[in-house]
Amino acid sequence: MKLSNNQRIGMHSIYEKISKASFGWLVEKNIESFEPLKQHIRGARINVLLKTWVSMTFFTSALVYIISLAFMLILGMFVDVFFLLYMVMVVFVPVLVASFTFLFFYVYPIQKAKSRANSIENNLPFAITHMSATSSSGIPPEFMFSLIAGFTEYGEISKEAQMVVKNIKTFGASSVSAMKTVASQTPSKEFRNILLGISATIETGGNLSAYLKEMSDKALFDYRIKREKYLKTLSTYADIYTALLVAAPLFLLSTMATMSIIGGDVMGFSTSEIVTIMTWAILPVLNVSFLAFIHVTYPGV
Repeated sequence: MKLSNNQRIGMHSIYEKISKASFGWLVEKNIESFEPLKQHIRGARINVLLKTWVSMTFFTSALVYIISLAFMLILGMFVDVFFLLYMVMVVFVPVLVASFTFLFFYVYPIQKAKSRANSIENNLPFAITHMSATSSSGIPPEFMFSLIAGFTEYGEISKEAQMVVKNIKTFGASSVSAMKTVASQTPSKEFRNILLGISATIETGGNLSAYLKEMSDKALFDYRIKREKYLKTLSTYADIYTALLVAAPLFLLSTMATMSIIGGDVMGFSTSEIVTIMTWAILPVLNVSFLAFIHVTYPGV
């Protein structure tokens, strides 16, 4: 049975209240230690106050600790484990699981904000070009942002534009005030500067179309530079991959073939066992690790 949106929101609200009731007093005393997380929570568009998020972090970590401890105690009733090892598991496993839970809650807003910033900056050159084209026709800024909000191809920029439109239409803010509000919350420094530049141009009566055209040209130039730089870096990665994961294994396999004829072993392993370990364990792990590294370092340009 699926829960409706209202039911999910209600359950989330209850969870927030329980978390604040349980650990709000502790968070209140140490809130300064978590102050750097505030900007990341805003940038990640997590609609939760800092105190509430930290309270949920402590409450969830404590809940996970209790569940893990209960699981370990129940496990000891059914599984015959050496007593000393069992005691170590009972003490350290719940602490380890709770620590990872706490770390996840702390890191998640940071990573989410960083992911949104990357999406904004990767799509920024094209969005600014679109804004420059629409601005040249003389339409007001709020309609310009309405058009950008309708293009989901711009990723997180579309959502930021939706916030500008929402601030204007729902909360009755002026276009300048709406842009400044979003600029204070966006995780992208480049997009923040663009929004502040647009608002400053409007306030001073400057030529908005000329400003956006200048920013569009600069953003496209920076985009091409980043793209060329990454292609050069990717070429270096390709050389490293060829040397370490193509040429080196082939050389090692030919050496193992020669050793199998001569006889002998390496560190207690026969040549056939080494070849099997390389083929089915080491090489797949190295290839997957290399692909993961490429995926992590991919800038999205």
